[in-house]
Amino acid sequence: MIKDFTPRPYDGENPLPTYVSNRRTYELIGTVASGYKITLARLTVGDSVSADTPLTHALFESFTDHGERMAIARTRVSGYDREFWAVKNVMQEVGIEFADNRGVTFYNSESSLEVLGEWFQGQNPDIVKIEVLTQIHP
Repeated sequence: MIKDFTPRPYDGENPLPTYVSNRRTYELIGTVASGYKITLARLTVGDSVSADTPLTHALFESFTDHGERMAIARTRVSGYDREFWAVKNVMQEVGIEFADNRGVTFYNSESSLEVLGEWFQGQNPDIVKIEVLTQIHP
């Protein structure tokens, strides 16, 4: 569960390295009652190998509940559950605070954004619907 989100200021681009493959991008979209859609977050996850060790890379682009661009962070992780840890770590880097590890309720990249969307809805009652769009990059 997400305890709080204090967006950090935008400080420029921080793209994933070009050698990262198998990229998947997830975008959290909020819709307000009038039908207007706003981007609330964007997460890109991909893979690489270094010294025969598989790595998962994560890039998180944060936004306010009004769609204003905020901090962008990236990380890479090896080992067990590396996608989970990469996503959790990069979300923390942009200012998302989790209640505790037992309260982490997402199991994959898409569900991490769904949990964040629920938090946004709780903070901003104007957001009536959330959805996660997924794009796989060749």
